[in-house]
Amino acid sequence: MNQYYHYQPNYSQYGHLRNQTLRNLNNSQALFTAQEGFTRGNMFSDIYSQYKNYQPQPVKANNEQEQLFLNMAENEFAAHDLNIYLDLHPQDGNALDLFNQYRVKANQAMMEYESKYGPLTTNSNELTESPFLWSTQAFPWTTGGM
Repeated sequence: MNQYYHYQPNYSQYGHLRNQTLRNLNNSQALFTAQEGFTRGNMFSDIYSQYKNYQPQPVKANNEQEQLFLNMAENEFAAHDLNIYLDLHPQDGNALDLFNQYRVKANQAMMEYESKYGPLTTNSNELTESPFLWSTQAFPWTTGGM
C-alpha cells in the first residue's frame, strides 16, 4: 500500500487518558449526564478540559416543542459520544449498555416530537401527506416558522 494512503496515528502520547477513562467508566462519576455532556461537548468528566474562564451555559427550552427537541439532542449527543468511545473499546459492556439507553431515549424523543410537531428529516415516518411536508413545518430553532 502506498505510504501516503496508509496513516497510523500514534496514540501512545494519549494512553494515560485512554487508560484513565477505561478505569473510570465503571464508576458513575466518570460520565456527565446527557444534559451536562451536551452543554460541555464531552460526556467524559475525567478528560473534560474547560476552555480558559468559559463557564458552559445550559440550553433552556421555552416551550414543550423546544423541550422535546432539546431532550432528543441531548440524548443523541450522549449516544454519539459513547459510540466514538466504543469504536476504540468495543468490549466495554457498560459503555454499550449506556449507549443503547441513550439511543433508545433519543429515538423515543424524536418519535414523540415528530408525532406532535411534524417530521424532522426527509426519511421520517411522519411523512404521510407529502414527501415535502417537513419543509413547511416550524422548527424549534426558528421564531416564526419557515
